[in-house]
Amino acid sequence: MFVNYAAGIDEATSVDKCRRRMGHLAGELSRTQRALRATLRLRRTLMLTSQSSVPEFSDKSVMQRGYVAGARASKSSDTREWGGRVALWGVLPLWRAAPPPDTVLSLRPPTPADCWPFSGSQGEVVIELARKARLSQLSVEHVRPDTARSAPKNFVLYSILDNTTRVESARGSYTYNRPAKQYFPLTAKIPVRRVAFTVLSNQGNERYTCLYRVHLYGTLETNQNN
Repeated sequence: MFVNYAAGIDEATSVDKCRRRMGHLAGELSRTQRALRATLRLRRTLMLTSQSSVPEFSDKSVMQRGYVAGARASKSSDTREWGGRVALWGVLPLWRAAPPPDTVLSLRPPTPADCWPFSGSQGEVVIELARKARLSQLSVEHVRPDTARSAPKNFVLYSILDNTTRVESARGSYTYNRPAKQYFPLTAKIPVRRVAFTVLSNQGNERYTCLYRVHLYGTLETNQNN
């Protein structure tokens, strides 16, 4: 009877190598998670410091114009976020790497990277109001419109009716040689609960677009059954 000892040794060696490799990967995972947690804690600290040092309603014109508060934002189904979620080795999802769409509704003054980024030069964010409102204008703001190629350029705002029909309410262009915060009037001043801000192009960045602030202004409907 012939016993292949060499094959047994090779198999044992392969198992040992695999075990060492798994141990190494587990160590790498642990170190990566600790580094990412530390980065996230630092980021939260910086954001809290920034928010506490600057009043949330620092721009008085926002409230004077009839800013519609209490809204929520979400990306449309055909828009892909830039950055998405951090994944170890591209496989294990850890946590979100980019700010959420609600960032565009914030009233704090924008600072670099305090934006919602999406891939490419076209994308859409859907804004749902706390209740129906007659919107009269919107504002678009970028932190550095004079130099940032990732700033939005041409856009359309759609009012979404109860039956999901879309009505164009504004069409405009955010230009680099004007103030960072630019206002645009709405033509369709009908009571709506949802609107879609659709970016058609940006200032030249083919990889991603950064939306810093999109604010809506108008009058909330007094009827609570909407």
